[in-house]
Amino acid sequence: MAIVIFTTFVIAIAAATAAIGLIQSFNSFQFLYNSVRAARIPAMRFTHKPALGYYSASALDTLQIFSVKVAATSRGLQWPLDVFGIVSIRDSVDRNRNVVFHRTRDNCQTLTEQERNLVLVGPTRAVVLSMPDPLIIDVELKVKGTTESEDKRLSLLAVPLLCADKYYSHVLKSGSYTSKLSTVEFRLGYIAASVEATISVRVIRGSWPDGFHGQFAACTTGARFRHLARGDKLAGIQHEKIVLLDSSGDQNVVTVSGDGMIELSRRVVSVEKVGKLKVFVKAWEYDNNAIERVKVFTPLDAGLSNGELDIGFCQLEVSVAWSLISENPSFLSTIRILLDTSQKHM
Repeated sequence: MAIVIFTTFVIAIAAATAAIGLIQSFNSFQFLYNSVRAARIPAMRFTHKPALGYYSASALDTLQIFSVKVAATSRGLQWPLDVFGIVSIRDSVDRNRNVVFHRTRDNCQTLTEQERNLVLVGPTRAVVLSMPDPLIIDVELKVKGTTESEDKRLSLLAVPLLCADKYYSHVLKSGSYTSKLSTVEFRLGYIAASVEATISVRVIRGSWPDGFHGQFAACTTGARFRHLARGDKLAGIQHEKIVLLDSSGDQNVVTVSGDGMIELSRRVVSVEKVGKLKVFVKAWEYDNNAIERVKVFTPLDAGLSNGELDIGFCQLEVSVAWSLISENPSFLSTIRILLDTSQKHM
């Protein structure tokens, strides 16, 4: 009986080790490009429960996506452009796509020469920087034609991104990538020793009036070794806004659900653990003067932070769900399943 138990356990470990080797061999460009599944690891993973065992977590260096835009076009492509497709980031924690932008052909975003930024919907969780493993930036964008056969490839990319380890948060130097009919430009930030913040905004008193535009945004401050960033002549992150929703652009309305929740385009940002998170709300009607408010939050390892903003016609509650970030690849869950299975035979 003891031999059977030991053999079962050894088989489970061997299978897990083989899985690790297989996953590591999948680091090739071809695998990363061909994998089309969305990221399996959700946000708020450790907001309400601690990380245990294989799921250890901490404050990690992460990538912040400030904006993505079509900076230039070629071969006579004319503005405006009805754009659809997907932009995503892959990291070593989960090789699947962490979706940043996604539009289907029947729900294109119209880009103009004046407004070239894509309306981002992600990342869906914090993007982990883990040297020496590169991130992979995936871009598959098309321009809609009169018929599907007349659609054009705007951009097709799978680009590795390596970020050297730093002790401080800073804006990365411009990432511009040319492919097919365009140059796509990423505005990115290196956030040192960060936690994950998932933001939600809810109307708790009053109502959001019809015809009022709104812009909801966040920015974070970096406190660790800021003098080093200045010495290296790298831009700080404190003035970089992350747009969560802008109804003056492609989304021209603020949508409020039945329970008062405002439907933000994106919700997840990375915040330096010893920094601050600022959430901005701006509301205006047509050309009238705008109402602007800001709420500042101190990062936590887990749990929730809440604050209220009075913008005159309604009271808003801003909630932030905090979580440490998993530093272990998602395939470790397979190991746990195998070990659990072996224990059932004991």
